[in-house]
Amino acid sequence: MARVSLSMIVKDEAASIADVLADASAFCDELVVADTGSTDGTQELARAAGARVVDVPWTDDFAAARNASLDACTGEWIVWLDADDRVPPASQEAFTRVLAVLADDDVDVLVSPYHCAFDDHGAPTFTTLRERVLRRDAGLRWGGAIHEVVDITSARTRDEPELVVEHRRTEAQAAQDEGRNLRILEKLYADGDRSPRTLYYRANELRDSARHEEAAAAYTEVLALDQPAWERYFALMSRAECLQTLGRHAEAEASAVLAVLLDPTRPEAWMVAGMIPYERGDWARAVPFFSAASVAQARPSGGFVRGRDYAWAPWDYLSVCLGNSGRHEEALAAGVRSLRGNPQADRVRENIGWFVSQLPSSGAAD
Repeated sequence: MARVSLSMIVKDEAASIADVLADASAFCDELVVADTGSTDGTQELARAAGARVVDVPWTDDFAAARNASLDACTGEWIVWLDADDRVPPASQEAFTRVLAVLADDDVDVLVSPYHCAFDDHGAPTFTTLRERVLRRDAGLRWGGAIHEVVDITSARTRDEPELVVEHRRTEAQAAQDEGRNLRILEKLYADGDRSPRTLYYRANELRDSARHEEAAAAYTEVLALDQPAWERYFALMSRAECLQTLGRHAEAEASAVLAVLLDPTRPEAWMVAGMIPYERGDWARAVPFFSAASVAQARPSGGFVRGRDYAWAPWDYLSVCLGNSGRHEEALAAGVRSLRGNPQADRVRENIGWFVSQLPSSGAAD
């Protein structure tokens, strides 16, 4: 069986490092942790968990740090994780099973789901596909100072949907890194970097920092360039949401509609478009958008996915709009469809009770 290495980069992750290394130990023969300057005991905890720690100077370049970690790995296959990632037990079993039979003559990269956000019940609400397992002899490298990726355009890849990794970043970890990503991106931008990836993630960071005016302008700059279809789709949606927050409703509608036209088979843009009349209480106008989202359920093979929009969310919002439009029987049916996995199921059940109370009794005269 081939030897498997874990590749990580960390800084001040004492609160979580032992847990992720315990997960990885279930299917990795070697644990390599590249430390970029921890002062909280992370290195000692990593060594205690069986990891080999290498010191890597931090240069505001995530790809450089990750490549240093890759270079320190000795296994035929390399799995990368972050310190705030977790590998659920079922996924650990899948990693063990899949890695045991990997052969370097048929694949260079295994691509699998990365759950990045969760609702109150632990269900994933935002998922992307990532290059999770790399064949070391393929010579693949990380690129990008921030939001880095491995260039797998010429590699032999295979999807492995069971190799799920969960990004479980805590509020404390997020606070520790607050502003770091945007600072790096703003420096790249100031130095003249206008690559599509830098522009796109700079716009996202501005949005996440609630700097909506700047974010809307940044997305406009992104959309002037050629980019992957999924990235353009999300840029149009995000621009629409920023413009809606700013009260620029007509521009928001135009941007959302462009996203819908780019890919009407996905529900996310239909949901964004529907939220514009929904937030104004224009229930009847919102109904067609949420109705379309409920049937436009083609999951993409790459890029980002907003999980709730493929599950309960379209039916929930549709139910509210139908109920407020006096269409109680339809609202009842949509409400029932929205219950499964809905973090606000108790509120939906109350709505359903009210819809039932508004229906004509079975004994009513014609």
